[in-house]
Amino acid sequence: MRRSRVIDCEKGVLVAVMVLCHVLQFFGSPEKYPEQDIIMFVVNALAFPAFLFAYGRSVAVAYLPKAYRDAAPRMLKSALRSYGAFCLSGIAYLVLCEGKDFSSRLVLRVLSFSAVPGWSEFLAAFAAFGLTALLLLPLLKRLLRCPWAFEALCAFCLASVLVPYDAVRDNRLGLIVGTTRFCCFPVLQYMPFFLLGLWVGANGVKRREIWIAVAGALTGAAAAWTLLRGEPGRFPPTMMWLLLPCLPILLLDWGAESLSRLAGRCRAVERMLTPATAMGMNSLFYLLASNFAIFAVSRMGTLPVWRKSERFPFSLTTGSTPWAVVWTTLLLLAIAFFASLSGRSHRRG
Repeated sequence: MRRSRVIDCEKGVLVAVMVLCHVLQFFGSPEKYPEQDIIMFVVNALAFPAFLFAYGRSVAVAYLPKAYRDAAPRMLKSALRSYGAFCLSGIAYLVLCEGKDFSSRLVLRVLSFSAVPGWSEFLAAFAAFGLTALLLLPLLKRLLRCPWAFEALCAFCLASVLVPYDAVRDNRLGLIVGTTRFCCFPVLQYMPFFLLGLWVGANGVKRREIWIAVAGALTGAAAAWTLLRGEPGRFPPTMMWLLLPCLPILLLDWGAESLSRLAGRCRAVERMLTPATAMGMNSLFYLLASNFAIFAVSRMGTLPVWRKSERFPFSLTTGSTPWAVVWTTLLLLAIAFFASLSGRSHRRG
């Protein structure tokens, strides 16, 4: 698979903010530090749609130019890896966070999607999107040659927020069309973000100012709704929730492209981007490993505790925003260290 520094940089930034959001959700104190609610809201609105946008770009770069028989095995492997990550994370959440018995019944419930545990549903969604992209790959190639059909499909997917979510009782169907039975990122409603990433990856962005103006209008309308009527429904997604990240996604993509071009001319910028691109190249590993660490610490109840006699970073107030940022950074560095050990072992073997 051909790597793209732009895509890896985007995914790396998203991994970092997503792990920070999880740390805040488990260990933060939003009642004392109101800015944490804002951080979690912004990250929740942006992270998954932006990941899908980046995935669409990667499919356009790595798989669309290939024959289906050549692309299919790699796409299937990617979807199965996401499914495996979901199973491991879901089982860990049920055992470590909910105190369930580690039994064959619990394992089978997760494997069959009869249970979609918390903080693992995004991994199930990655698997569902990977399989969907695999099945639709021949159609996607034709779709990119027909702009009106592409736009019609995006509009249809957005209109699917009108699905009667309460009537969807099967978990596997819920992963596709949405449901109120559990938290999920349904394929149908979030498909426009994947499609837009696919379009940008295949055709680039011409007249970027028009894209930004349209996205700004959509995000502005959703932001105004949020200010006037409160946070839009996220699980299952509402129209306003889906419109919120449009502009931030384009700005993130534009920023990643600009920094990637600059990195080609400036060694200092390239070194600065290395941590983000490294996380982006191994995003699934970082997300899964961070989940394991967060679940385990949550179960043990052992946090870095503030004491006057301690040295930095133990001198930071437990649960504060600086505390969360510093310990998230240290967690990501620890995961990077373990990833480097694995890489060295693989090379020696």
